[in-house]
Amino acid sequence: MLNPHADRLDYGDKLKAPEGFSLSYAVATTYTLDLETLLCLPLALSFNCTPEGDLQADKLALLEAISQLRGKIKVFFQQGCIKRPHHFNLLFSLLEPLLAPQVPGDAFSSFHPKFWLLRFTGPKKAVRYRLLVLSRNLTFDRSWDLAVALEGAPTKVRHEENDGLVVLLKSLVPGAEDLRAGLELFIKELPRVAWDKPAGFKALKTLPEKPGTLPLSVGSAASTVMVMSPFLHDEALDLLKQAGARLWLFSRAEELDRLGENLLKDWECFALNSRLIEGEDELTASRPQNLHAKLVLLQEGAVSHWHIGSANATKAALGSLEAAPRNTEFMLRLTSKSGQQSVDELRTELVGHDQAPTGIFIPHCFSSLSTADDHQTQALMRKLQHELIQADWCLYAHAEADGTYTCIIECPPSLVDQRGDWEIEVQPLVSGKSLSLGPRMVWENLSLTQVSAFMILRVLPLSSPPVELLIKVHLEIEGGDTREQKITTTLVDTPQKLLAYIQMLLHPGHTYSGGAGMLREGGPGADADAVFSQMLGGPLHEALLRCAARQPEKLQRIDAILARLRDTEHLIPSELSVLWAQYQQLAWKKKA
Repeated sequence: MLNPHADRLDYGDKLKAPEGFSLSYAVATTYTLDLETLLCLPLALSFNCTPEGDLQADKLALLEAISQLRGKIKVFFQQGCIKRPHHFNLLFSLLEPLLAPQVPGDAFSSFHPKFWLLRFTGPKKAVRYRLLVLSRNLTFDRSWDLAVALEGAPTKVRHEENDGLVVLLKSLVPGAEDLRAGLELFIKELPRVAWDKPAGFKALKTLPEKPGTLPLSVGSAASTVMVMSPFLHDEALDLLKQAGARLWLFSRAEELDRLGENLLKDWECFALNSRLIEGEDELTASRPQNLHAKLVLLQEGAVSHWHIGSANATKAALGSLEAAPRNTEFMLRLTSKSGQQSVDELRTELVGHDQAPTGIFIPHCFSSLSTADDHQTQALMRKLQHELIQADWCLYAHAEADGTYTCIIECPPSLVDQRGDWEIEVQPLVSGKSLSLGPRMVWENLSLTQVSAFMILRVLPLSSPPVELLIKVHLEIEGGDTREQKITTTLVDTPQKLLAYIQMLLHPGHTYSGGAGMLREGGPGADADAVFSQMLGGPLHEALLRCAARQPEKLQRIDAILARLRDTEHLIPSELSVLWAQYQQLAWKKKA
């Protein structure tokens, strides 16, 4: 069930299309977002392959993969929760159209769902769906998480199991006008999609079915309630403990200590083994990997209800006995009558027996924990952050005569008079120069590839550590956004790299590395010009013939890249121009 040695999901593999199918549309949701993590995924979504750990070497493949995803995918995330990348990558700007920031309704709520919904099309108009329900954000975090992968297909009958997912998708439509067709197709088809249930489970449901309601199905007839959550509030636990007699709580040791033994006296508490958190093995490089999984399991007689997804056992996620939930969450309920999915079986798998403990979770021994939090200061900071992320930020890039750009942000009026025990700085992701928040902020002498919709807002309190928010703003570039063309000419700067790009389009399942070494047919040390002539003389012609007959859409992609390079004709040898003239008309004739 949850055996960490055997029951693991490969994230990249689960984004690949089934054999013979291709991606139609995809929607992802996350609270926090890592641009470097997101940059790893287009190869799986477009080419059914993944980079071998080196994003710099795979830039050409990533450039094409991201281009193919335009209009097919949207990633919804909480505004201000982008992780600042360790290294700048030219391709970050190409991710901007894929992203849709979400601003929660107030300072004390969050946009928190975590899932992928993918639609694939195949032979004879066949349609396949895949749903990945996660407790994990779209980051490289190594924490212990839970995920469920479901395969499905449209049927002729309606299924209520997708009602909660449909409700959430409807709320996302206003923030994704360029993916409206895809979202509306999801909303139309999902009520008829039936999912293959995981082994041992007989029913499922997506929750919550209405906004602002509990994302769990909690009654009062459970014999046992098992909660697994990295973050805890006593009000949410009081709500959950009304459902059952035996109460088991799995969390982080510091969270259990923060609430204290008295508040948790009704719960049998377990914490993740500290040895696992420290990652004492060669695979984790000693990077901490704490608990991040979310699970609420209710045992009602022989029936087990598993709730897996984004919701922590907190007041914001679940509400309390007096208040409704504040967050936007997404949970999957799986129901089983099998003893293999019972709460007792899961406890044994996670904890073991007295004579044979697993070493994964251990009974928690409470210790005192200093709680000197200034709740008033924290509340003020959250309100300030909410004001910053909900403001209407717009960056205007003015083209100068020397080819550089001047970027201007006019501060939203609501923030101009912002005062408090803090200072606020604004900094483009790429320029490296921060300015104090003012009515009009200007950055000069930026290249086109430095122009970005990603902006850093840094709050500098007088008596506490700084808080940094990375947001996506509205971007207007004088003369139009030609960054993709500029990036293409930067990366494809020799005829050899152009041929390598074309080879990649024709054979996307291969792994490529930058430079002339991409022409693998020549072998190590081969003369790039000789290999170039050799390829034009036969193999490329044959590959184009096959595509013309079977996959004309690849010819259209080649035509698009050649069009992007039309102003740098030295990159397109005359032999290639002559060869391509034979196929260009065929490519667009096939499309028509």
